[in-house]
Amino acid sequence: MVLSHLDELVIPHPFRFVCQAFTLRYPNPFAPHVITADTLERSWDAESGTLRSTRLVLKRGTLPSWAPRGIVEKSETWVLEESTINILDGTMTLSNRNLDHRRVMEVIERITLRALGEVTEATSSVKVTSSWGFYAIRKRIEQYGISRFQRQSRNSRHGLELIIKLLRPSSPLREPLLNAERINYPPSLAPTSPLKSRLRELRLRAKEKQRLISEMLRPANKKESSPSEHESDEDEDHEDDSLTAAEEAELDQLESEFSADPSSSKLASPLSNTSPQKRRWFWWWRWHLSSDSAPEDKSSKA
Repeated sequence: MVLSHLDELVIPHPFRFVCQAFTLRYPNPFAPHVITADTLERSWDAESGTLRSTRLVLKRGTLPSWAPRGIVEKSETWVLEESTINILDGTMTLSNRNLDHRRVMEVIERITLRALGEVTEATSSVKVTSSWGFYAIRKRIEQYGISRFQRQSRNSRHGLELIIKLLRPSSPLREPLLNAERINYPPSLAPTSPLKSRLRELRLRAKEKQRLISEMLRPANKKESSPSEHESDEDEDHEDDSLTAAEEAELDQLESEFSADPSSSKLASPLSNTSPQKRRWFWWWRWHLSSDSAPEDKSSKA
């Protein structure tokens, strides 16, 4: 089974700036999982105006909490990146594929940039394949790979925007960036996680929506409906600021992506917050009570 995903967006910057920032995007504070990025080969064809590059990128990954123990030997993985830039046509194609852990999860990513006047059209696609374990495990691994790609693609957009800003002539970090010097990004340019802040925002708005719905369903509010018309109008104004269907879908997606992080899973059940040993005792005690009650039922029937 192979899962795939496609993203299309328009970057509000000219192709020459986006292309330059794309080749200089590592390292940046929005990609803390990238350890090193080394150029293996680079060739220039003056007749066709084509620049070909091959890079080897070392990335650090994290396993979800449900992953079987010992599924991979190490958390780092090597990624081969091959890019082709055609200056005459105004296009850039890039492909990424992991070189290890391919039996557990093989990820092939393709990105295409195309110049459209003063903006750049970007198309990214990914295919995730797993051949480890039985069908249910393979399917869950592939779904996790797709969700991780979506999360990292959002962070990569923020990182690309940051590099484009730093490449402006007025930026004091332009020369260090072009000379491949080590840059100490200020805290204002390196937020911890924009996705987690978005998740907190959607959670607060979801709680506010639940509060408004519970107030509307109270019997007291139904009896006092006639003198509280003004308050109902205010509630309708608040409902306009509540979650939309698209935002609810985004909240569900972010919840599933950050479900492996115990600090962000606030909506988990009480039993899921307990330790594995307590959960085992819970199910053993439940089975023990049911087994003790079985002979009594038989004797009563007799």
